[in-house]
Formats: sequence, structure tokens, C-alpha cells
Amino acid sequence: MTIAEHPSSDKSWSKQWLHQIWIRLKEASKQDHSTFHYQLLYGSAPSHLFIVLNGQMGNIIVDGLLGPASPDRVYWIRPGQRVEMNYSSVGPRELYLFPFEALDLNEAFKAEERDDFPPASEGLPAASPAELLALCEKIFGHWHSGDKVDRLASQAGFQDLLHLLFKKQGQHEEALDRVSEYMKLHYREPVTVEALSEMAGMSRYYFMRSFKDRFGQSAMDYLTELRTNQAKQLLEEGFPLWDIVDRIGYKDPQYFSSQFNKNVGISPRTYTLNRRCKVAAYSWPNIGHLLTLQMIPYAAPIDQFWSDDYRKKYRFDVKHLLSHDYEFNLEALWRSRPDRIVALDEMLPEEEKQKLRQIAPVLFLPWHTEDWRMHLQLTAQFLEREKEGSLWLTRYDQQVEAVAQRMPAAFRQGTLLIISIASRGINVWGKRAGTVLYDDLGLTCPTGVETVESTEYVQAEQLGAYDADSILIHVLKDRDSQIIWERLQRSEVWRKLRAVRNHNVYHTSGQAWLAEPILEYTANRHDHMLQELNALFRAL
Repeated sequence: MTIAEHPSSDKSWSKQWLHQIWIRLKEASKQDHSTFHYQLLYGSAPSHLFIVLNGQMGNIIVDGLLGPASPDRVYWIRPGQRVEMNYSSVGPRELYLFPFEALDLNEAFKAEERDDFPPASEGLPAASPAELLALCEKIFGHWHSGDKVDRLASQAGFQDLLHLLFKKQGQHEEALDRVSEYMKLHYREPVTVEALSEMAGMSRYYFMRSFKDRFGQSAMDYLTELRTNQAKQLLEEGFPLWDIVDRIGYKDPQYFSSQFNKNVGISPRTYTLNRRCKVAAYSWPNIGHLLTLQMIPYAAPIDQFWSDDYRKKYRFDVKHLLSHDYEFNLEALWRSRPDRIVALDEMLPEEEKQKLRQIAPVLFLPWHTEDWRMHLQLTAQFLEREKEGSLWLTRYDQQVEAVAQRMPAAFRQGTLLIISIASRGINVWGKRAGTVLYDDLGLTCPTGVETVESTEYVQAEQLGAYDADSILIHVLKDRDSQIIWERLQRSEVWRKLRAVRNHNVYHTSGQAWLAEPILEYTANRHDHMLQELNALFRAL
């Protein structure tokens, strides 16, 4: 039986609402984004609108939720939503913006399951990306032709755009969507890749590759996420562990607990206890210290543009998304009513601090004047988790000693330069960014690194000024980073460096979070860095 024939797998958009509303294009505009790294499009969108990207990919952030911006999708923004664009590098790209009126849309939505509509940051896939961009240019061109009669052609083109978005997808795409819906309904039952691929009418290999391409994770990871999130929901509702295990498709409570710990980072019992205190993490780094104390924030920004770790693991737990706008965050925090708020002192003016104090007790961490250890201790004290913080630091220092024992002699001799290769270029780490190596493991940085406040992007020709005895390099896995790395290796400048000549260049796994070590300047990520180094030293 294929998934199309399965009697319980037909839950999808009915799209009946399309026949109950009246839609009219209000404007057609185009913005050049080729030189931007960041752009706030709307603090509050004035109407419904479609956004289409033409050119190099980036990220779109809607009400604090980040998603990939690509030319094969249309992003449907609702009135009042905050919309930001973020790009890792400059390059040829433009945005089409199509505001529109949609009469009776709210009434039509009532007849639909609102949860069936994807988040705005996820976008709606177009059956034909080439046709999508051709339609966008047609709509824009006729709107600005100078002949108002041509705007009738723009209106017609906009209707064609709607047709392209909502018409039946290709057979494979629809089969994958039906598999996804089947898993949402049947996650309690035994599920195998073989059964799912048979349901989709695909070979096992083709199904695995296609599912990951469409949903960004493997089918089994998708299933684990469904089960884990359902377990979290049941834990919050007070269900006993034995009952939860049965409800989400596991047979062994011990195995479930180990899987929960592996995916969430804490045990089910700790999760339940710590969810009783609703803590808001106002800025990105605050999240890492909470996680170290085994607390998942109730409200936080999870729009990290360099890594999707936080969104994958904690999207379910963060009930209220924060952004980087004072007014937006204030409204979100009044709605969420947290018990405590942790923030960064230097990032907020006094006026905004006073507003936060009216919501809940607030800790403002001295970000620049204190190091990450003090940040963790202050956070632990504020949340009455001093014992947990102290125990964690003791264990961390013990791990530092163990890793230091495995450190190769080449690292101890002379100076070490830390660099990362990201899509924006070559990034030199200063002492604060490289604190695990320079402070905890006691390695010596080359002359010039001490003047780098956090990190600093440099040209290849500037690396010679540091000329360290050894280099630790993180090459991110995206295509742009790999191209930069390949070009650097072929350069004469690189080959002349002392560390390169002496074969003292060492690579980490290139995890995405290594792209922004200062924004990840937390106990949580320094523990990850120590694990990276431990694995590296063991392999040498």
C-alpha cells in the first residue's frame, strides 16, 4: 500500500478558504539587497504581502522565528508581523514585495486548522521556481510600465502567482508531505524507513535523500522530534513517566529517558522540575548559561543566523519568541509573564531596563567587564542554582586537565593562531573568543591577537603578520566557506606561513556555531569546544 492509498494519511490543506475570499494586489515593488548583511523590512507589516527572493540565499526572520530564504519559495507575511532579512555574504539578490488585500480571510481561516498553515518564515514552495520569478517580474514590470491599464495585467499575474502556489504539487513532493502527515498521526506506532519509503512509492535510498532535502532532517530524526515534543507536552501536563512512555511509542522507560537526555540535554525529571520556573533569556548568550544550569528558557530569541541548533532542539520549549527590538520584546515579555529575566547589561539603555523590571526580577550581566565564568556564577546565584553552577565548573576544570594531558607537543611549543573560515571570509579569533585554548589550556597567542577585541575578519595577506607556530582552523561546511578555504590553500600567502610549512595546521569538525564564538561566549559552548579539542587530540 502506498501512502496515497493509506486511509489515515489524507490530512492536508483543504484550501477551501481560497474559494471564500477576495484578493487584490495593492502594490508591486522591488528592493536591491545585494550589499546588505541585515535589513529590517517591517517593524509591523501594514497588510498581507508576499515576499520573493531572487538571487543568493539568505535568512528571513518573522516575529523572531528564522527560516531559510530561497528563490523557490514565497513568504506570506500577515499584518502586524515583524520581518527581517539576514545574509551571510554580499552578492546579487533582490526582493519582490507584493502587498495585497484579502477580504474575508479571517473568516475563511476559521474553517481551516490554523496549525496546518506553515509559519511565515518557512515559506510556501512554488511548483516551478523559474515560473515563479518570471511571474514576479511580469507583475512588477506591468505595475511600473507607466500605463495604468497595464496594472490589470499585474492583477492577472498575481492571480497566476496564487495558482502556482496552491495548485497540486509534483507527485514526489505530495508523497513526502503525506508521509510527514502520516508520521504526525502515527508516531506512537513502530515506524521504519523501509515502511515509509514503501508508502511513498520510492526506493529506500531515494526516499531518505528526498525526505531530508524537503524537511531538513532524516525521517528518523523527524520521528524522534515528534515523540520528544509530545513527551515534553505530557511532562508539562503532569503525566507520569510510565504513561508517557506508552503514549509516545516507546516500550522501555529507561531507554526513553536515555533518548530524552540525548536529544534535550537533561533528564525528563530535571526537565519537569526546571520548567516550573519560567525564565526569559533576553539575548543570545543568556541562553547558553541557562542550558548549562539545565534550564531551557521560556522566552528567548532563537533566530541565530549562524546555527540552527537552538531552533531544532528548543523551538517547542521557547513559548514566546524574542527579537532584537525593544518594543517587540517588551510586548512579548508582558504576554509571557516570566518569573525571572536574564539580560546583558551593556546591551540595554536604562529606560528599557526600568521597563523590564516592571515585568519580573531581572539580572543584567556585565557582558564586557566580566568573563564567562562570572556570567555563569551570577546567573546561577540569581536563579538559586549556585550548587549546580559550582559543580559544573568543577567538572569542567577536571575535563580541562584531562584534555591538557592529551595535548600534542606541537600545541604547547610556540604560539597558536585560531581562525575560522565562514562565508564572509577569514575570521581571526581574539583572546576572549579563544578563551578555552588561551586561558583554560594556557596556550600562547601570537603577537597581535591580544589586540583583537573579539574576532576580526582579515584578508589572506594579513595572516602573515601573526605567523604563528601552529594554526587551529574551523572550516564551516557551507559551499561559500569551502570555496574560500580551497582558494586560500592554493594561495602563495598561505603556503609561506610557518605553521603551514611545518605541517602544524589542525582542523576541528567545523560545526556551524564556531562561526560566531563571541555570540556563543557561554559556558555551554565552551564545554562543546573542549569536547571538540578532546576528539581532535585523541585523533592526532
